[in-house]
Amino acid sequence: MRYVKIKAKTYNEAMMKLKMEHGDDAIPISHKYVKEGGLFNSKLLARELVELTAAIPERKSGPRQKAPAKSTIDFTVGDNSILKKGVRMNSGPASGDLSAEAPVPAAHPAERFEKALAAAREAPEPPGPAPRSEIVEADRGELTSLRKLEKEFHELKESLNRMMDAKGDGPMARPAASCGDEALLEPFVEILENNDFGREESRNIIEEVRNSVSRDDLNDRSKIEKTLRELLKSRIVTSGPFKKGSRKKVLMFIGPTGVGKTTTMAKLGAIFALREGCRVSFVTIDNYRIAATEQLKKYAEIMKIPVHVVNDQKAFREVIDREKAEILMVDTSGRSHRNDMKISEIKSYADTIDCDFEKILCVSANTKKHDLASVFKSFDRMNFTSVIVTKVDETTFIGNVLDLADKYKKPIAYYTSGQEVPNDIDIADPEKLVNMMIGSTHQ
Repeated sequence: MRYVKIKAKTYNEAMMKLKMEHGDDAIPISHKYVKEGGLFNSKLLARELVELTAAIPERKSGPRQKAPAKSTIDFTVGDNSILKKGVRMNSGPASGDLSAEAPVPAAHPAERFEKALAAAREAPEPPGPAPRSEIVEADRGELTSLRKLEKEFHELKESLNRMMDAKGDGPMARPAASCGDEALLEPFVEILENNDFGREESRNIIEEVRNSVSRDDLNDRSKIEKTLRELLKSRIVTSGPFKKGSRKKVLMFIGPTGVGKTTTMAKLGAIFALREGCRVSFVTIDNYRIAATEQLKKYAEIMKIPVHVVNDQKAFREVIDREKAEILMVDTSGRSHRNDMKISEIKSYADTIDCDFEKILCVSANTKKHDLASVFKSFDRMNFTSVIVTKVDETTFIGNVLDLADKYKKPIAYYTSGQEVPNDIDIADPEKLVNMMIGSTHQ
């Protein structure tokens, strides 16, 4: 006879471990409650465990006895190790004449575990009075612990069945997120959908977030948000502010009607002329909207910037060649993205320029993503170099623009948030743009 001690959270769990590790012949003798894992080897913050003492009869061996077959399996669910690695399981006859009786096929490990669990649940408490505190604690936690153990067992059984039915498909994939994880992730899916990302695309982005954080961090909303921010920031490319070069620079503003090209150009003209002291000239080829031309002339008069109104490509080329300004800003007429002929007309002006030249697509943040996609596609024939996002003060989310800029590999240069000249324009910054995407206050 030999003696063993087994520790567990409850008496029933200790009995289950005893039956699983030492078989039905094991005899429970006594149990007591012990403290373990205290802070600095003290009882402070220690957890209370049941220590079960049991006797294990020595097995007699005969000349015709065959040692029981053994197998090892690691039963682990979450952070609770139900059975430690190396558990012994009987899978054949333990004694008797092997020739007189055919071997009984080994039961499925999950079935054996379920039988052991049932036996542990039916096992009576050992005789003898226990301290009142122990009885109260056992009554309070026994039912809860048993239900939790049963739930973990069923989860384990399903996982084990999937593993044994995999037929060599390799290690299991990362387990699916729990309901709690989904509850924390779903609001971020909604944020992406509010930014005009499709349902599938939103879930793909969130799946990237899920795969980028640890299992524990999936329970922390702040860490999920931080990871999503970093992922979105990695998709945003900015070009920084426009700068004058060693030779004459031409900036042409293109885009649909009504997105604020003229006002945006006036804001940048004021920054270059009044704040940075550059020589700036305005050029407009917008002969369709008299009000826009008059508005530009008014801005030019206030800022003492010369303005040129041209009607054809020849006059346009002459102005570009003759003008001594360091920076020439060209205002174009707004064109519908469905009017290919008019966009081709603007392109013909751009093709005459042979100097340091940038074409900037101005788009409004409050444009629906479907229409915005058509705008990018139509103006892409002009090979525009960067994007200015206008009217960000008129919408809550701007992911529609940022997503398309990412897909077309076009950097964001500036964004505007009002009509005031020369204010209400900012250099694009990934951190600020992400704040707008996820609903923070515009900065």
